[in-house]
Amino acid sequence: MDELSIGTLLLSSVAGGLIGFLSGVFGIGGAFLLVPLLSSLLGIPLPVAVGSTTCYTLGPATTALLARRPSPGFFELPMILAGGLFAGVYVGTSSLTALQSMGQAEFLGRPVAAVDLAVMSCYAVLITSIAFASLGSAVRATVRPRSDSDDPSAPAEPPRGLITRWNVPPLARIPDLTPSVYSIPLLAAMGFGVGCLSGFLGMSGGLLLVPATVYLLGQRVQDAATLTVIIVWIVSCQASVLHALNDRVHLGLTVALLATGPPGARLGAEFGMRLPGRQLRLGFGIVVLAAAGIVWARLWSLLTAG
Repeated sequence: MDELSIGTLLLSSVAGGLIGFLSGVFGIGGAFLLVPLLSSLLGIPLPVAVGSTTCYTLGPATTALLARRPSPGFFELPMILAGGLFAGVYVGTSSLTALQSMGQAEFLGRPVAAVDLAVMSCYAVLITSIAFASLGSAVRATVRPRSDSDDPSAPAEPPRGLITRWNVPPLARIPDLTPSVYSIPLLAAMGFGVGCLSGFLGMSGGLLLVPATVYLLGQRVQDAATLTVIIVWIVSCQASVLHALNDRVHLGLTVALLATGPPGARLGAEFGMRLPGRQLRLGFGIVVLAAAGIVWARLWSLLTAG
């Protein structure tokens, strides 16, 4: 693994603090913003950015898990997901390794780094979709006023528990959760998707897990947040080990991110609690849209480089 300069590590620490602050303000994991920032603006090799960011997320995830102190019953569903999570992480990290070994690939007659093209393309589609979904939600909330008793951050609520309606055997019964019956194969499939995101893109999956556990598994928002913390911790552990075995975790970079990320997240959380829900949604959409611009610019530079 190539060594990173002191200047790059210092700038990475600044980036970690900035993303940590934004994570605290908007209540997100931040890895989906941090990986493109490290790679596109600081020039850190994309596989190293993915692996080190995955390892970094283990720190905040551990802190959040210790702070919530979930009851033993909340660990049952994440442990059922664990097999699917590991399979997804393995597939994601193996795909990253395969793309690294490919080196250059031909795209529109130009040689392009295969791993950069694949990962940045996935980030471009994912981040752009998230940005427009968030901005659309903020605009709809502005156009359609709500009463004072309504939660300004809550969108129109779709039907909950879409997965729990399909009782594909074998079934698991978890008395501490409501609903209490879950299809093990469907939970494994859900875990596989989250694991792929973590292994291939360096994302913990928290950004998608909260709405997934609410609308697909029918959980209350408070319970969904607790389950998400546990799942993120499990998948971060799995992905960190596999990335480290493939020499994609830079210890100095991880330490630099951990030095500023958690304090920044704490400051951001205190600031974010003072903002109304509509402003948070709009601000989040703008931040993610800016990140999408960075990713698209990086893709353009890859495709036009001679």
